[in-house]
Amino acid sequence: MLVELTPYQDEIDRRKSVALENKFEFIPQCDEKYIVEKGIYQCTFPFNFCKEEFIETKDLTYDDRFDIFDGYEKSTYGVADNIDQIKEYYKEEVESDTDRYAISLTPVFQERENKGKGGGWRWHKWGVYIGELDRQCEYLDDEDFGDDFKYVITFQIYKLKNEE
Repeated sequence: MLVELTPYQDEIDRRKSVALENKFEFIPQCDEKYIVEKGIYQCTFPFNFCKEEFIETKDLTYDDRFDIFDGYEKSTYGVADNIDQIKEYYKEEVESDTDRYAISLTPVFQERENKGKGGGWRWHKWGVYIGELDRQCEYLDDEDFGDDFKYVITFQIYKLKNEE
């Protein structure tokens, strides 16, 4: 099941203090504008979920984050066209009655003005693609998905340790 994460106030206060000392803006990961829905969070800083700002995720290790599926039957991260595809991909985890999960997201916008220039965001660097777009190019900026296309979403799932 997807669960709401509990803000870890000591870490949030520490980060806020560092930000003030260095004169830059700090927005905590638990700010409501980054909560997409229960258990699903948009990263405050693209591609970097501030897991240390939540009690349930602050102590997750590399193995805890990437080795949660037996035999790698599913990827713990990837790219989708929308949130519904992500929830369908992780349907078993979302509907679990025993295991708890959270998902982080980063939208990746197409920058059409960079088309043909090389560089930019590349599909193969971000895990399995579970969407339906007909990808033809290495770089997102070079794709032609029509005028209505805006972005794809990178995602990662976190399995939380069970409460004791």
